[in-house]
Parts: sequence; structure tokens; C-alpha cells
Amino acid sequence: MAPDRIIPIGGTHPPEPNNQCNLCKRTVPPSRLTRCPRCKQLYCKSCITEDLYTGEYLICLNCARRYVSPKQSAYSGKYTALTLFLSRKAQWKTWLKLQFSQIEGLIGKDLPATANKTVEWWTKNGSVQTKAWQTIGWNVKEVDLKEKTVTFTRPELIKPKTEETTRKSVPYKLPEYKPRKKKTPSLTRIAVAQARLKNVSRRKSSVKKYRGKFKPRSAYEKRLWSTEEEP
Repeated sequence: MAPDRIIPIGGTHPPEPNNQCNLCKRTVPPSRLTRCPRCKQLYCKSCITEDLYTGEYLICLNCARRYVSPKQSAYSGKYTALTLFLSRKAQWKTWLKLQFSQIEGLIGKDLPATANKTVEWWTKNGSVQTKAWQTIGWNVKEVDLKEKTVTFTRPELIKPKTEETTRKSVPYKLPEYKPRKKKTPSLTRIAVAQARLKNVSRRKSSVKKYRGKFKPRSAYEKRLWSTEEEP
């Protein structure tokens, strides 16, 4: 259990209490008051709580609320929705024309009266509204107060020209024609070819030659039409 009264480290005694809680404004006995080590104010036991992170000592509800409440992001603000809208459009557009009513619908609030009357409100450098589009590369090109429209432009990213080395044109030359060398066949290949030619000539000579278009009968036909058998 933490003590009812906590004296901060520093060697100095706290001032005399006035028996009143700084949060609920109730008058209580001095024994029921506790000093918050962060804001150095006196609070009653009902307005003090344990530290949410360390749990070593008591802090007031005001300091505890700062830990619980969400921290504001870097993009939080009145014109954050307009910044996100323009950043999405920057992926495929270099200019954009919006009406004042469309901008009010994006931010969820009405534009100030000076935005509908003067052009300087849209072109004032360093203001909150101009940072909403200048931080992402957009600029205001034209403001029409009669039609209640504003035109945003975004310069294209131009790459610096680099000096390209020009190559010297060299005429194309055809490769030199090299005739193939005729390879002389080996003696074995010549002997094999001669043997094949002899075999072909022997087969042709063994076949009987007949005059005209007479075609000799096959052995099957000779067997069928043999004259030795009786009809």
C-alpha cells in the first residue's frame, strides 16, 4: 500500500495544505489529502489513483487522463482530410479543381468567411491552410470567388537531363565467307559402299527378265493352278 502522503524528493517540504482538493474542491482533513508527484497539487483520496505504468506511487486523475487520452498524430488538424485527399489524387493527376463546398465536405467544417471573400487566404504562405497542400507538393493556381472554386496544381517531377554519350556509327561488315573443307572418306567407308553396290548388282542379276508386261505368278497361284491335279 502506498502512503497517504508523498513528499517529492528534493529536500524541500511542501507548503501547508489548505484542506481543499484541487479537483473536486471539497474540504477534507489534512490526513486525507495526497500530493501528486507530477503536478505537485493536493488531492483527496477519491481523486487520486495508482500510476498506470509503474504502479509505484499515486497520481491524480488529471495526470492519469493525459496517459489514457490518445496522442495527436502528426497529420491531425482541421485540413487533414484535404491533405489526404490531395495526396491520393497526386498519384495520377497534376491539376485539380474543387469547389468550396467540396472542401467543406472533406474537412467536415465550414471555411472561414475570409476564404469566400479574399484570395490572399488561399495564397498566404506559412498559414495552416496552405501547409495542408504545400507539404505534399500542391500549389494554388487560381481562385474564383464568384463560382466558389479553387484550382490546385502539382508540378511534374522533371528528371535532369544527363549528357548521353553518342556512339560513333560504324558500318556493318559482313563476316568473311569460309568455304567448308571437303573431308575425304576413310577406307572403311569406301569398302562398305563398294560392298553394298556389289550386293545390289547381284540381286538385279539374279532376277529373271521377261518380255513385255508379263508378270510371273506367285507360288500360291502356281499351287492353285497346277496342271498335275485333276479337276
